[in-house]
Amino acid sequence: MSDKSLKVDASIWKKLGLMAQANSAVPWEKLAQEMGIAQDEARHLMVALKDAQQELEIHTGESEEVFQVWDIAQWCQLTHILEEMSSRPEVIPLLKQQRLHPAYPVYVQLRQRWQEMSRKQGPQLVTAEDEFTAHKIRLIEEALMEKNTLLVECATGKLWSLIPCKITYLEGELSLIAEETHDHSLMSLELKEIKNIKSAEKIKSPRAGLHEVAEFIRALRSMSEAETRLVLKIKNPDQFTLMPDYQFLGKPCLITNAEGDLIWAAWVEPCDELFEWLMSMDEHVEILEPSEFVLDYAVYCEEKMRKMA
Repeated sequence: MSDKSLKVDASIWKKLGLMAQANSAVPWEKLAQEMGIAQDEARHLMVALKDAQQELEIHTGESEEVFQVWDIAQWCQLTHILEEMSSRPEVIPLLKQQRLHPAYPVYVQLRQRWQEMSRKQGPQLVTAEDEFTAHKIRLIEEALMEKNTLLVECATGKLWSLIPCKITYLEGELSLIAEETHDHSLMSLELKEIKNIKSAEKIKSPRAGLHEVAEFIRALRSMSEAETRLVLKIKNPDQFTLMPDYQFLGKPCLITNAEGDLIWAAWVEPCDELFEWLMSMDEHVEILEPSEFVLDYAVYCEEKMRKMA
């Protein structure tokens, strides 16, 4: 990890602590303004934090009360200090222990989210469809943070009252995992099928827990038989996003080998967005397993190059 990368996002842990100590009655928009963070960026960061907390709870079996934001911020701050001191031999054993901890992916996810926010990006061509998708994602993420209920109208004319649980890719389509407010059953709805969406006046409490939502996603994946255990070797990991957006990563694992390369592993569902993420790392990533995925990725790359020619 480069010193530059560490210095760019060193303020994240202080700001996460401030987020944790803020009065819950203070709107998150006002909190973002007081901290000097753009609202879109603050929303993505807070949703990333929520996802990271849920992953940590699922993989450790601990209750939500054990892993509050401030506890995670403190642990990440300690990890960050050790990463900065990684050139010192006496620190290596401690750093290796930190990287084996279930919370290490949380540290990586938050650090890189902050780093992405810090990068200046040039103007991009955005279509009306992209803008509508971004609008739907914004409303869903706000509902996730504020625990609101959504009224959703599908392209078929069907109306739903839903409690949002997660946004993720399923069978290559960005989808909303939600709990229906009447019978509290879980359902999956592709974002492209949503014609209209707005916040509901009545707020309903969810009954499905984190494990139930995770098991529901796994069950949907098992029916499509598309899930695979992807293992990567990544060089210069500080330069890339190690937790791709809206990908449901089953049992993620991050370890460092003797050469300093990062070994990344998780259960994933192959899709174009996952292939694009791998292409963004170019020669800095090597796919170790499985061989079938390597072939599918090669076909995708060849097809994309052919279209660009």
